[in-house]
Amino acid sequence: MSDVSWLLDEQLAPRSPLAGRPLDARALAAAEPILEVAGIGAWQYTPGGTLWWSNQTRRIHGVSAGFVPTLDLAVNFYVPEHRQIVADAVERASQDGKPWDLELAIRRGDGERRQVRARGRAVRRKRSEALYLLGTFEDITDRHVAATRAARELELRSRTETLLRDVISGIPAALSVYDADERLILVNEVYRDILPGNRQFMVPGETLANIITRKVMANHYVPEISADDPPEARAAWVADYLRQHRAAGYKRVFHPADDKFMQASTAISESGNIVSIRTDVSELKRAERELRRRAEEDTLTGLANREVLLYRLEQAAQGERPGFLILLDVDFFKAVNDSLGHAAGDLLLRIVGRRLRMLVGKIGGPGSIAARLAGDEFALIINRAVDPDHLAELATGLMTRMRRPMQLGASRYAPSVSVGIAPFPDQPCDPKLLLANADAALLDAKRQGRGRHVIFSAALAERVVRRTQLAEALRRALAASELQAALQPQQRLRDGKVLGFEALARWQHGSQWVPPSEFISLAEDVGLAQSLGHAVMEAAMAGFAAMLAAGLEPGHLAINVSTAQLLADDFVDQVAAALARHAIPPRRLEIEVTETVLLDRSTARIGQTLEALRAMGCTLAMDDFGTGYASLSHLTSFPVDRIKIDRSFTHAIDSEDGSGLIARSLIQLGGALGLEVIAEGVETDSQRNFLFTHGCSAIQGYWFARPMLPDAAMAWLRAQAG
Repeated sequence: MSDVSWLLDEQLAPRSPLAGRPLDARALAAAEPILEVAGIGAWQYTPGGTLWWSNQTRRIHGVSAGFVPTLDLAVNFYVPEHRQIVADAVERASQDGKPWDLELAIRRGDGERRQVRARGRAVRRKRSEALYLLGTFEDITDRHVAATRAARELELRSRTETLLRDVISGIPAALSVYDADERLILVNEVYRDILPGNRQFMVPGETLANIITRKVMANHYVPEISADDPPEARAAWVADYLRQHRAAGYKRVFHPADDKFMQASTAISESGNIVSIRTDVSELKRAERELRRRAEEDTLTGLANREVLLYRLEQAAQGERPGFLILLDVDFFKAVNDSLGHAAGDLLLRIVGRRLRMLVGKIGGPGSIAARLAGDEFALIINRAVDPDHLAELATGLMTRMRRPMQLGASRYAPSVSVGIAPFPDQPCDPKLLLANADAALLDAKRQGRGRHVIFSAALAERVVRRTQLAEALRRALAASELQAALQPQQRLRDGKVLGFEALARWQHGSQWVPPSEFISLAEDVGLAQSLGHAVMEAAMAGFAAMLAAGLEPGHLAINVSTAQLLADDFVDQVAAALARHAIPPRRLEIEVTETVLLDRSTARIGQTLEALRAMGCTLAMDDFGTGYASLSHLTSFPVDRIKIDRSFTHAIDSEDGSGLIARSLIQLGGALGLEVIAEGVETDSQRNFLFTHGCSAIQGYWFARPMLPDAAMAWLRAQAG
């Protein structure tokens, strides 16, 4: 309920309930406009039995101006269960002067039920025993309904009663009234309490213009206007303030202090009085700021979110100030999540976010921000001119800062990041283009092996265009079944026989062969990995089946499959259908997967697919073994038959010390686990002899045979058999 009615009642009656002189009808009539502005009715009961109602009181009861109220009639307006309450309150007030303040229900003259607040007190003349009753009457139905609804929706605001009333019904806690000549005639104590700095200015009889002018000189309206502004500026501001203040329905929010917000509103009565209301909306404004902060902030890291970044990019893309956009990804973040758990992954992202925020504070100019886009993707907008020659140095420093070890639970981890940088344009451009430039640089950094940075340039733009064109050409080539499979033989070391062939993707675009490292990664980036894998499998099986049909012994056919293929619901059925179509026994097919595949979040689903393939009769091999993450755990988690030593470890055999330590260790590990070991990339006699001496099962590489298209591979195999 509003305190306004009580405060006005205080103005209408003496402080002591049993002393003083009651207001006469003229005094009540004079106060009536002020009461009507606040939506409050007044009444007075005289010793002669006369009951006077103000116009607002009549409107609340739903009676005409000619209606003559009596005390009994007034009581009978209340619903039956509340009549005795009112009668008892009047009786107590008459006997001991105790005032009443009740929230009750009435039935209006038209039968409508309304919720009201009735207040009253008894007053006796000093020199007689004549008893007067007077009080206020307020229709609070709408406020009562709204308060119930708002209390559910705005629980935070319910603690502050004054603020809640303001939100619900617009009834303020502070009140000042100016007459038609704009002279202050009333200001309550609540006004002075809420705005203590205004006490010296709120002097009855002072004009509104003088009050506002004095407040301006006391810097009450900074930063809008201050005492240091030119006199003409101050005069114009005061004139505009007065113009708005005089307008009906005026509302405005002032910010007189860092933690204080005041809402001002005015209403003009029929008599020309200006009722000015001030409400403390500090809590509401703080809540609004908190909601805005949450809407603009990433909940995990506290950095700006994607929407804020895009908004800032729109400004940066106007070419009005120097700077650059940095995109970065945390390398192998999935591995951290899968091996250490999501809690560790979240902690890693929070630490990275904290480091980026500190970095922006150190190197960024005004308006620079750090943002989290999604997952392990972050972005920095740096509003600062940096010489192109020093941009690489800055990027290197950023990566070094990110690589500092951090504690993730019981594990200590030093993350690496891949970074793409796009300088702001000199001319306005589409912000999406700026983001695409940085994204292209980031993608190029990942293709180069991660843990490095790339700055967008014209040369990179040309590569992006080529890659886009190449992606479309690859799409057409797959649709036209133009992809081919080369077959590279594998030799069993114990007897020199052919162990099998590995299928390798080949694509001739026009008159040139496109490097597999280029178009395979391209297929993964543009969503063609499944189609590419299917095309290679078909071409390889066709060539392998021709060898079997010719009566040759090609051993097994090893085909590398991607994550996208293993996650396809019908992949096992596709393999079974292809084997049947080419009349190849399942035991002849070996499925190769890399550790990168096994690092995917869907490891359980991939494991089920591999188990189904093995149950069909296929064998499984882990390719590029030793280059991934948590290799030993994968060997015990997946049904692997062979491991393949990565070519980098094979080449290390010919290093200066010639120890081939890693290759030798992997061979011993495979033997201990009962697995065959195939070494890739064998090119020299010394490499072959080392592997044979240390018990490697088989080799693959140029020393034995190069990859060949199916017809050449068949001729080669026939020559081997002859």
